[in-house]
Amino acid sequence: MNNNYDDKIILDPKNDIVFQKIFGSPENEDILISFLNAILEETEKEKIKHIEYVDTKLSDIEAVDDKIGILDVRVITEKEIHINVEIQLINRYNMLKRTLFYWSRLYSNQIKKGEDYKRLNKTITINILNFNYIESKKYHTAYHLYEDDERTMLTDILEIHFVELPKFLDENLEMNNSLDKWLTFLTKPEKEVMEVVEMSEPAIRKAITVLDMLSRDPETVRLAELRMKKILDEKSMLEGAKEEGKIEGLEEGRAVGKTEAKEETAISFLKLGMSEVIVAQGTGLSIDRINELKAKLEND
Repeated sequence: MNNNYDDKIILDPKNDIVFQKIFGSPENEDILISFLNAILEETEKEKIKHIEYVDTKLSDIEAVDDKIGILDVRVITEKEIHINVEIQLINRYNMLKRTLFYWSRLYSNQIKKGEDYKRLNKTITINILNFNYIESKKYHTAYHLYEDDERTMLTDILEIHFVELPKFLDENLEMNNSLDKWLTFLTKPEKEVMEVVEMSEPAIRKAITVLDMLSRDPETVRLAELRMKKILDEKSMLEGAKEEGKIEGLEEGRAVGKTEAKEETAISFLKLGMSEVIVAQGTGLSIDRINELKAKLEND
């Protein structure tokens, strides 16, 4: 193990290895409770006072090469509300479907086959994103089930939050509320910034201390660096695939355009009374496609 580490370095709390160690450890329950209450201030009438951690064991980072982003935090509150917090550093372009899938699994796994549906409790998913994704100017958005016209809520049993950190950084905020202070901790953990924030938030003061301890732990630093390398590798592959997809999409679009032009020509020939065989030979389309176009003409 390499013990040559810089004790002046502060690890990035957004790194999901670090995030999970800060917020996903039972000994840091007060930290997570403060963070959750800051996010849920507008949607939950009563503040969370106690939580029970679910699946708190930190996965072996070196055994999950293909599963970036599995280090989430799951808890159950004293009101039996199930909450999942996940931090995403890269955009996989499937966030909405992924979120609904994980929400539904967290919700349905509350009961076993044959048990009463009444045992299903409110389930909240919180996504902390290091990229912009939602079509809203707000950096914190919350979603529920509403009737389309009257905007009445069907049920509050589904609740999904998105916190987009780049949008937060674009705001000129004065950190007047707890959420702004927590997001400042996640995005600007530098000492000079934190000295201003920590005075009014004991839980943030503790989080800063935990982050400092983790930053001095060689094993955590090693795992965090390994995690970031894997994330950067995946980001590079995703961006490469996206660019390749653009090229493929352009080529497909050209092919579609050529086919449409051939079909328009074929329709014109058919209207002139030419035989299907001659039209097929002249346009390069199959006899079957010519017959389909002819049938469509006759039915129009």
